[in-house]
Amino acid sequence: MSVMIEPGKSEEFELTGGALCLDFANTLGDRPRSTEEHLGGYDDLLRFSRQAGVLTAADVDEIEHLVEEHPRSARTAFRRVIDLRENLYRIFSRLARGETPEAEDIQSLNSLLHKTLQRLELRIQGETLEWAWDETAPSLERPIWPIVRSAAELLTSEEASSLRECASETCSWLFVDRSRTRRRRWCDMSTCGNRAKARRHYQRHKQTQSSG
Repeated sequence: MSVMIEPGKSEEFELTGGALCLDFANTLGDRPRSTEEHLGGYDDLLRFSRQAGVLTAADVDEIEHLVEEHPRSARTAFRRVIDLRENLYRIFSRLARGETPEAEDIQSLNSLLHKTLQRLELRIQGETLEWAWDETAPSLERPIWPIVRSAAELLTSEEASSLRECASETCSWLFVDRSRTRRRRWCDMSTCGNRAKARRHYQRHKQTQSSG
């Protein structure tokens, strides 16, 4: 199994959510039909993490060895990854609709957050200190640590009130609305926005033909 992104190769994931945790939630699209699954296995998770910049090539190599040595544990870890993704989607989707997340979903995230923060440490980098992950013991959970941290940071930030869900009927992607007017409706104007414009144009044209 190799998940290295080759130079010049087109990127596999659209990272348009504005936060790592939202890009992760968006790896399943077109809910509730769930016709666009981008995480078919642990190798896809590593590709996502590599493209998102939260794992280095060395990190990926190390985790690949763990997956090969412990395939059953890797499958179990991947199921937890999918559970986390769906949990985050429920939380952020409710917030995007102006609703309060379910207490059970927050409790589940808190459980992971507690374990994740235990792996954070301060590290000297030149003349400054920075946050870093304690990787003395390789873990199959490593790819989700930055995602869990990203979710906690977004939920407690001012941008939590700017969460949106794509208005397209065939898209359920989440994003942070950083537009000047705070009225952005589409995850990406070049895809969902243009498709919506095309549908409206078709409907107007059809109505004009019918009335003529």
